[in-house]
Amino acid sequence: MVFRARRLMPAALLCCTFTVQASDVPTGDFWIIHHQGSLGTNQAFIADGDANNIYARPGGAKSLGVYQFNEAPGTPTFTAYDVEIDCAKNRARIMGAQDYRSVFNELRPAKFSSQWQTKPEAWLVQSRDFVCRPTERQAKKMQHLGAMPASQMAKAGPELFRALNREALKATIMQQIDEAFAQMPAK
Repeated sequence: MVFRARRLMPAALLCCTFTVQASDVPTGDFWIIHHQGSLGTNQAFIADGDANNIYARPGGAKSLGVYQFNEAPGTPTFTAYDVEIDCAKNRARIMGAQDYRSVFNELRPAKFSSQWQTKPEAWLVQSRDFVCRPTERQAKKMQHLGAMPASQMAKAGPELFRALNREALKATIMQQIDEAFAQMPAK
């Protein structure tokens, strides 16, 4: 339990407002490893790739923090996951999860299964690949956000949603223009 509390500390620090010395601010090297959804219901999964924040677990497994940001109303602002990866056996599982709701400024335990996933969701596959195949990150369309304090990363989710929504709207408009041209009579 002490390990989980220490591992999920960045989630607590993302949602609390208090003053700390600059040297005490937790930082990470954040990557967008997966996103899904559509206009108004996007989800973005951001992993902390800082070597100091990836922990060795018994049996050769590694543990990292993955943050799921939600755009849809009524969902947590983000969920912080402690994901365990076993590269040798090509598997992943969740060891801890906390939901944060900015409306209430509260952090609560989230439901999760700590079993090794036989058919993992896409974001867990990407989490596994992020740790086990670091040279393939860009080929797998993972986007580097950079090294920053955890509190700054918390702002990246909503900014990403604005960019995704702009691209979705642009694609919709372009599709409507293409359809309109296709319906025009040939001369």
